[in-house]
Amino acid sequence: MEKILETLRKSEQIAYQFRSIFEHYGYQKFRMAKFEAYDFYTHYKDFLADSPILTFTDFSGKLMALKPDVTMSIVKNTRATGKCPEKLYYMESVYRLSREVREFKEIFQIGLEYIGKVSAYTQVEVINLALKCLACIDENYVLGVSHMGFLSGFFDAIPVDQTEKRTLLDCLESKNLHELNRLIGQYHLDDQLGKQLKVLAGIGGSMETELQKINGLILNEKMQIAYEDLQSLYDVLKRNQLSRSMRMDFSLTTDEKYYNGLVFRGYVMSVPKAILSGGQYDNLLIRMHKPDLQAIGFAIYFDEMERVLKQPENNSYDMVILYDDNSDLSVLYEEVEDLICNGKRVYVGETIPQKIIGTVYCKMERNRRVEIQI
Repeated sequence: MEKILETLRKSEQIAYQFRSIFEHYGYQKFRMAKFEAYDFYTHYKDFLADSPILTFTDFSGKLMALKPDVTMSIVKNTRATGKCPEKLYYMESVYRLSREVREFKEIFQIGLEYIGKVSAYTQVEVINLALKCLACIDENYVLGVSHMGFLSGFFDAIPVDQTEKRTLLDCLESKNLHELNRLIGQYHLDDQLGKQLKVLAGIGGSMETELQKINGLILNEKMQIAYEDLQSLYDVLKRNQLSRSMRMDFSLTTDEKYYNGLVFRGYVMSVPKAILSGGQYDNLLIRMHKPDLQAIGFAIYFDEMERVLKQPENNSYDMVILYDDNSDLSVLYEEVEDLICNGKRVYVGETIPQKIIGTVYCKMERNRRVEIQI
């Protein structure tokens, strides 16, 4: 098995590791069709971050879409109940518009979804799996953690309308303290709320340190529940060395129409964007007419990950064997099969392409293999 893994590209090896991790924790592979009816996505287009959808008309005249998302299809097809959850992982391609080149791209994703009743342990398990996945990619990684319940509770307690709330959230996301100061004055927030808002914007350190800070910001029950979620998560995971790479960061926000609990993103060295993104999305299930269920999960974006995993092609072989018209092909075949059965990588050809490198070079002289110098 190790010899087989060595022949895989780094990204393929990591995908194999992810699959092994998920299955050891009881997650089963979810397989889906490449297409969904376009109408299915039109009801939840804002969940797709306003990305256009690649469509085509099938033979029956029905408008279909190449899937831009996996989570929605899993929720649509789930058989989970509160007492009988589904633990699923997927390895699928999605089709989205690239912001850089303004054309559709096929993006390979691996992710997992837990659908049922999300307990404190469920949150621990999913965050732990996200940390394990990041550790497989690069030893230098960070998992940023936020909580939409804490942010939502805070904004429920201050006198701003929805437009003003969105503007303030934009400042939190960008950590723009200068603009935040201006808006605090413009919206006539009192000194105490203004101070608390600036503390919230400055959250961005270790879980232990930042939990102490946000404990002093709690204004209502919603914030208290969110704080207890975060504290419980840390109390369990702090025993795990991986948790040292967790950071609390309230600049991580997302759409409240879908997400209501933990929100998290993973980063590795040398990649400026998040390569892992996830959260608890009970509100999506409510909108999809499954109000008795809860869900949490994450996805890993291999298009971003490939930037850190680029490596030269493995064109190195244990043996390169040349043959010509005078070579005995039966003997050549037997020699090659014997070498490969013994775990060797063998390249056979009439000539040696420039990129091919061999540890040993041979030529078939009629019915025997002779070592040669190149």
